[in-house]
Amino acid sequence: MARLRLTVILLSLSIIVVSFPLSSSAMAQLGSPNPDINLDCPDSTVEIQVGPGDTRVGSVICTLENPSIHQEEVNITVDQVGLNIAYPGTVSVSAGEEETFTITWSADPGSDVQTLTSEVEVVVESFGLGIPCPQCSSKSDSVRIEIMPFGRPAIDMVPQEISLDYGELATLNFTVRNSGNDEDTLSIGMENQTGLEEFGFIFEYSESSVKLPVNGTKDVILTITASDEIADGTFTVLLQVSSQLAEESGDSWMIEENFRLQSIAKQESFLTTSVDNVPAWAVTTALVLAGLAVVGAIVVAVKLGMSRRGEGDIEFDFDDDFDLEEDDFDDFGLDDL
Repeated sequence: MARLRLTVILLSLSIIVVSFPLSSSAMAQLGSPNPDINLDCPDSTVEIQVGPGDTRVGSVICTLENPSIHQEEVNITVDQVGLNIAYPGTVSVSAGEEETFTITWSADPGSDVQTLTSEVEVVVESFGLGIPCPQCSSKSDSVRIEIMPFGRPAIDMVPQEISLDYGELATLNFTVRNSGNDEDTLSIGMENQTGLEEFGFIFEYSESSVKLPVNGTKDVILTITASDEIADGTFTVLLQVSSQLAEESGDSWMIEENFRLQSIAKQESFLTTSVDNVPAWAVTTALVLAGLAVVGAIVVAVKLGMSRRGEGDIEFDFDDDFDLEEDDFDDFGLDDL
C-alpha cells in the first residue's frame, strides 16, 4: 500500500515537471500577465521654422507597445518647454498590439533660435475591465526640438530726389536693420549699379556689408558724384539689402527702397562747339561775314551823319550808296577759302 502511494506521488511529480515548461511557453506567446507598456520616439530632431510665412509647427510620431495579455489605457504627458503643444492625453492599446500618437509643438512668429529637449512619459492607467494599476511603472523618451534661424533685412530711408550738376556730389543717408532671429550679415548695393557708373555716376558706400545682432541697426552713407563727362539723365535708383543667413538657408531674401537721381551735363558755348565740331573753313567764313556786317553798319552810320549836316534834304538810296561790288570782296581773300 505504501509502495502504491509512492508510485502515485512520483507519477504526479513527473507530470508537473513535464507540464511546467509547456505552460511557460504558452504564456510567453500570449504575453506578460503583468500590465506594462513600452515607448519609442524617433531620434531625429524636430525643426520648427518661425520666419514670415512659415507654419511655425513641428511634430513627431511616437509608438506605444503593449507586451501584456491585457487591454490597457495608457496615460501620456509631454513637456511644453515654452512652446504650445498638442497630443492625446490617453491612448487605448490592445493586448500584444502597437499604437502610434502624434505630438505637435508650435512656436510664436520670430522666436529666438534655440535647442530644446522635451520629455515624453507614458504609464498604464488601467487594464482589463478598468482595473487601476497604481503599481505600474512609467516609461519615458525624449524629443529634440530646434527653433530654426531665418534672415530678414530691412531698410529705413526717407524718399527723396537728388539732382547733380557735372562735377558735383551729394550724400544719401539710410539705416539697415536685422529683422531676423539670429546674428546676420547684410550686404548693401543697388540695381544696375554698373550701368549707372558707365553713364557717369560714381558711388561710394560708408559700409557695403555689416554684421548685426537681432534687431541691430547700422547707419550708412552713400556718396554720389557726377563726373565732368556725365550727360543729362533722370533715373529711379533701387537700393538693395540682402541677408546672408537667408541665402545660406535656401530662402534668399532681399529688400529694396528707391530714390530719384538726376544729372545735368556741362553746357558748351557756341564758340567751343564751332572749334570742336565745325571745319576750320566754316569758322573763318562766319567770322568774315560778321566783319562785313560791322563794316556795312559803319558805312550806313557815316552817310546818315553826313546827310544831316548838308543843306537841304539829301536822299539816301541804300541800293546805290551801299552797293558792294564783287571786286570789293576780293580784298577779304574769300577766293582762297
